Amino acid sequence: MNRKEAEKYLRGWIRSQHLICFDRDFIFETVDQSHLERFERCLMTLGGKVRSVEAVGNWPMGSGRAFKILRTKASVPRPGGEKIVEYWAKHGSSETRYADINR
Repeated sequence: MNRKEAEKYLRGWIRSQHLICFDRDFIFETVDQSHLERFERCLMTLGGKVRSVEAVGNWPMGSGRAFKILRTKASVPRPGGEKIVEYWAKHGSSETRYADINR
């Protein structure tokens, strides 16, 4: 994955409220393991790495079904992540799309 592709994925996740910035960290939440792996590859491309992954709640998917919400924390890569933080400041949210469930 090249830098341009990595930034495109990260901007998409900001718009869909999967990715937020908090202090000096990226916080990424998803129910999809493949998105988690792609997020890690994006960070590595920008020079960063994932610090922790934890299950923080369940996303209900019909009668008796739920998916685990996975929260990933990573330091914003510096240098390299400034453009993404600026993009988040203009287009992002202070809460992820799963915030109501995992409070």
